[in-house]
Amino acid sequence: MDNNRYDRYESHRPRKRVSRKTLRNRRLAALFIIAFLVLLFIILIAKGCSKSDKKDKSSKVTSATTITTQATTTDPAITTTATTTTVADPVNKSDFKLDKTSVYIEVGEQDTPMVQAYPEGTYEADERWSTGDPSIASVDNYGHIKGISPGVCYVTLRSAADPKQEVMIKVTVRGEETDTSTPQSNKAEAPEPPVYDTEGLTYIEGVLIANKSYSLPATFAPGLETICYSQFQALSGAAAKEGLSIYLASGYRSYHDQEIIYDNYVKEDGKEAADTYSARPGYSEHQTGLCIDVNTIDDAFGYTQEASWLAEHAHEYGFIIRYPQGKESYTGYKYEPWHIRYVGSKLATKLHKSGQCLEEYLGVKSEYKSE
Repeated sequence: MDNNRYDRYESHRPRKRVSRKTLRNRRLAALFIIAFLVLLFIILIAKGCSKSDKKDKSSKVTSATTITTQATTTDPAITTTATTTTVADPVNKSDFKLDKTSVYIEVGEQDTPMVQAYPEGTYEADERWSTGDPSIASVDNYGHIKGISPGVCYVTLRSAADPKQEVMIKVTVRGEETDTSTPQSNKAEAPEPPVYDTEGLTYIEGVLIANKSYSLPATFAPGLETICYSQFQALSGAAAKEGLSIYLASGYRSYHDQEIIYDNYVKEDGKEAADTYSARPGYSEHQTGLCIDVNTIDDAFGYTQEASWLAEHAHEYGFIIRYPQGKESYTGYKYEPWHIRYVGSKLATKLHKSGQCLEEYLGVKSEYKSE
């Protein structure tokens, strides 16, 4: 076969011509496909942004400031350290920013949380304040919170422009001034003071109690309260100006932390001895988030200049020496010059002037139930 003739034949075969109409239809189809893909791409990006916004908003619900503290106990025979990271402040489920989320006031006193930032589209005129229990605390349209009777409740700030935007303020109201000169023997015969139980927590005259008679739920984990820490910083700063060093050695402890510490002491000294200087889990002041151990946690601290200054000036910053010398029969614990508890400057000053411990002043006991 003549291959050259075959090749020449193939190369001269007429090709199928495509009409202009067909070309135009193909171009339109291609443009349609491209437009569809672009639209699909835009939709996917929009959905991604929406999910991102939702994620950002949800993160505000769970975000909180964390404080890492070390709970350290020292004993001639045993040293135990537990480190925890805990939530210090209530979670703010809105874009409101306040200068405080906890208020401590006396009956008849007022305090006003300051709004530092508003949610988008919300202004001062949109503030809506309300109280969860008007028998304990009232609040006006300007956020002025007033103590009505001893107890604990929550005041809520909402936005009229967006009711979903709200923030809660914990309000603790302490009792009216009482005659602290009344002999303890007469006070013991008087009726028991009113006790307010809020979610398993015991408040007497607005004071959260944790001792051998009044326990805390294992799930209660407030972290170191902001007001306690800020007042301690002020105290420490004042001491530093006089050339003294008072620092935080142990702050908040969880139920589990205290369980480890107490069990170690029991193994070392026995339960009876351990109960004189260490709280059982659920009965520790450290779990309230309102107490601090300073400097060295041993009896030698009581002979330092820092201990003397602390005993004399702690009340000025709202703290008391929680377990004073000579009050073991009331508190249930031996003298601890390093252990301070925040109760507010008014109550702390009353206790400082009267020489009473907290159990004495409130007329309550600190005794474990018989097992």
